[in-house]
Amino acid sequence: MADFKYHVTFVDSKALKTNMQFALADAAYAEAASAAAAIEAALELVTDANVYSSALVEILTGDATLPADADISDEALVVTYLSGTGDIPKYWNLRIPAPVDAMFNADGVTVDITYQNLQDLVSTLSTEVLVSDGEAIDLDIDEGIKRGFWRSVKKSTGYRYN
Repeated sequence: MADFKYHVTFVDSKALKTNMQFALADAAYAEAASAAAAIEAALELVTDANVYSSALVEILTGDATLPADADISDEALVVTYLSGTGDIPKYWNLRIPAPVDAMFNADGVTVDITYQNLQDLVSTLSTEVLVSDGEAIDLDIDEGIKRGFWRSVKKSTGYRYN
C-alpha cells in the first residue's frame, strides 16, 4: 500500500486557473487511479470550469522531522546551460531551497560550480528530466553549470510555501 495525492487544475473562460489537491487513502496504484477518476468525474458535474490538467502522485519518501538549520526562503540559484543550436546560448535556472553551506565559495554568496554534489545533481537532471520547453541541460559546457549565487526569496518574490 502507498500514499497518493490527486492534483487537479481547472481553467475558466478568462484563462484563469485554480488548483485542488486531495490526499487519497492508502491504496494500491489501481485503486488510487480509480479514485482519482471518480473524483474528477464528480467535480466535472459541479463546475463550469474545464479540467486543465490532473496528476496522480505517489508519495515515495518523506521526513516530518524538522532540520536543525534550514530555511527554505534561502536558496541557491544555479544557472545551467541548455542544449540547442544557434549562436545565442540558452539557460535554465535551477532553484535549490535551503542550500548546504559547502555549496558556496568563501564569500558565502557565490556558488562553487565545482562542488561535486551540485555537479552530480545537474548531471542527474540532464539525463532524467526535460526543462524549459522540453530541452535538456547541456553537460558539454562546464559540467552544465554557468554560475550560481545565494538569494533570499523571503521578501523579494512573495514566495509561496506549500
